Amino acid sequence: MDMVENADSLQAQERKDILMKYDKGHRAGLPEDKGPEPVGINSSIDRFGILHETELPPVTAREAKKIRREMTRTSKWMEMLGEWETYKHSSKLIDRVYKGIPMNIRGPVWSVLLNIQEIKLKNPGRYQIMKERGKRSSEHIHHIDLDVRTTLRNHVFFRDRYGAKQRELFYILLAYSEYNPEVGYCRDLSHITALFLLYLPEEDAFWALVQLLASERHSLPGFHSPNGGTVQGLQDQQEHVVPKSQPKTMWHQDKEGLCGQCASLGCLLRNLIDGISLGLTLRLWDVYLVEGEQVLMPITSIALKVQQKRLMKTSRCGLWARLRNQFFDTWAMNDDTVLKHLRASTKKLTRKQGDLPPPGPTALGRRCVAGSPQPV
Repeated sequence: MDMVENADSLQAQERKDILMKYDKGHRAGLPEDKGPEPVGINSSIDRFGILHETELPPVTAREAKKIRREMTRTSKWMEMLGEWETYKHSSKLIDRVYKGIPMNIRGPVWSVLLNIQEIKLKNPGRYQIMKERGKRSSEHIHHIDLDVRTTLRNHVFFRDRYGAKQRELFYILLAYSEYNPEVGYCRDLSHITALFLLYLPEEDAFWALVQLLASERHSLPGFHSPNGGTVQGLQDQQEHVVPKSQPKTMWHQDKEGLCGQCASLGCLLRNLIDGISLGLTLRLWDVYLVEGEQVLMPITSIALKVQQKRLMKTSRCGLWARLRNQFFDTWAMNDDTVLKHLRASTKKLTRKQGDLPPPGPTALGRRCVAGSPQPV
């Protein structure tokens, strides 16, 4: 009995220490928690906020043209936001998202795509209640603390241990683990929430996460549910579609004893939230928010197609490592070119939906209902 009490007491003290550091903010930073080494005089920050340890090259003519084009598109986006009910289901919206959402209005666009203001108005004070409840009782506090420490640390917003954005990220994840205990917490949520925090204030980022995981169209609940319904559903679809588009690649992976559907699926969320240039990650994320689940397979399919020659030369022992480590070479091409490939692939796979086997009751039927939060 004493051992149990001692363990509970120790756990309570650890929780208290973690919360104290986040409450103190920068003042709680310890030498070993400072993140990356201090940068030198020649360090630079790119336009997306990523910190580089070497001086960035001068802006090329193409990049300058791209920035000017983005600025001219802002007025069109402002007009669209002003008449959102007219445009929200239009092909023009999709066209413009593929061309690129201007950085200075990405937050407002995400807000209307996920209907954030409406759910906030329906739940006044709810976030603060969940936040305080999470501080008191979330069983995921240690896991969340460890992941916050490593999330987007090369971005100026998240560089400082216990800095403003790290604190917001920590509190949102605590609140969500209480708001929806069926999902609770997993590491992917840290990366997703950090993306939202780049362009949304704290409470809006929380409700963005709520809306995303509650959305049938985006189908993220299954990625984080114990049953993994969406994962199984996507595997079923990939098993049917991808072999037709890349039969040699799939045959080689089967021959080497590594199922291609699982390998590609292992890259699925990583492709959207980590590992490639932040600018392209954000553009893929924009497309995902407007198009939903249907773009997840095309993103994986494009990667497999581009990497086909390398994969064909890889043995079983190195295949998974190559898929993980060289997957992002796929996106070395111009961002606009990647988006054109993605859209063409999405249209192609959409046309094939009629050929897909219907999902069985054990595939998409067992969803984690992310829209069933805890009562206040």
